[in-house]
Amino acid sequence: MTRASRVVIVGASLGGVRVAGGLQRAGFEGEIVLLGDEPHNPYDRPPLSKSFLTSDDEVSLALQRDDLYEGIDLRLGVRATGLDVSSGTVALDDGDEVAGDHVVVATGSAARQLPGTEDLDGVLTLRNLDDATRLRDGLRSADRLLIVGAGFIGCEVAASARHRGVEVTMVEPLDAPVVRGVGPIIGGVIADLHRAHGVTLHLGTGVDTVRPDGGRTEVVLSDGRHDTADLVLVGIGAVPNTDWLADSGLTLDGPALLTDDRLRVGGGSDRIWAVGDVAKWPSATFGGNLRMEHWTNVTEMAGVVARNIVDPSAPAVHDPVPYVWSDQYEHKVQVLGVVSGDDDVEFVAREPGEDPFLAAYFRDGRLRGVVGMDWPRAVMVARSLIVDGADRAAVTAYAETLTSA
Repeated sequence: MTRASRVVIVGASLGGVRVAGGLQRAGFEGEIVLLGDEPHNPYDRPPLSKSFLTSDDEVSLALQRDDLYEGIDLRLGVRATGLDVSSGTVALDDGDEVAGDHVVVATGSAARQLPGTEDLDGVLTLRNLDDATRLRDGLRSADRLLIVGAGFIGCEVAASARHRGVEVTMVEPLDAPVVRGVGPIIGGVIADLHRAHGVTLHLGTGVDTVRPDGGRTEVVLSDGRHDTADLVLVGIGAVPNTDWLADSGLTLDGPALLTDDRLRVGGGSDRIWAVGDVAKWPSATFGGNLRMEHWTNVTEMAGVVARNIVDPSAPAVHDPVPYVWSDQYEHKVQVLGVVSGDDDVEFVAREPGEDPFLAAYFRDGRLRGVVGMDWPRAVMVARSLIVDGADRAAVTAYAETLTSA
């Protein structure tokens, strides 16, 4: 047990809620203040691009039962505007302040927008529940949706829109979808998947101009082509919500908070912690500093921070094998490890176009990660091979056990 104190958690989404729950389970005896800038009770975000869009019925998004917030000072609809590190005091946009012995930053990230489109009707982003509600309402009457950006969010929304019978075009400046997530080879497989479901892909081109066109929206591409849609979704990535910390003295690497392997933020005097999209941490397994916008990474980070606050004498470190999944149509794409388009990619169990398949990503002859489609067991069992930096022979032997089973 720890002595009574107060922990202030800024951000009432997945990371903040998991930290609060982790503190309770670890026997924390002090006060927990959980601050959220949205008016909604904390909710899960992955369904917003999938089941929430495809169903007109109520979709359960709750992260946990409401009675589990008993004992937590949950304040919704308030935004943090500043932090005094020396006193652990968080300033709020309603004029109030709240101080804690520890402050956990779990403010997530905001969707990037195309410059000049912020106030255009029919041009949307997808990051929160209000965004998803506007998008779902629009899809009910839309005939055509144009998506700018073919990352995981864009691809998932494309699949959801096709489920509703909406015509979909995706525009992507790179040569394949989700290149930043899985590289061009698997990106090509995903491109074929969307084409097979009737999605039009404009690859290798960006957006030059977006403008209203008689109740619809016209998009002029950088290659000179014109397209018109009822709705335009901008899915070009996200930026960590750390602007409110610009004058705090905390260590920033770009817009991300730089932490140690315990997730303590540099310049925070051991009292400031970071969880989720805002955090960049050193990875002993993969080398260098990593930042991941993945559901599983957030939950793992939250557990580490909760344990370290409750029992600093037995510090926990954050050095995971990152994992992310994406549901598109009837398929599940899973990524385990840290993969890049610069890696040497080899299909080690079945070939692209076959279902299921498993691809291995090597760097300097050592396994860095795997990508699988519809083969959860094959992906997850490879974790130990990634941690060990297995060579090709070991990965080949593993693949043989899959294909012979």
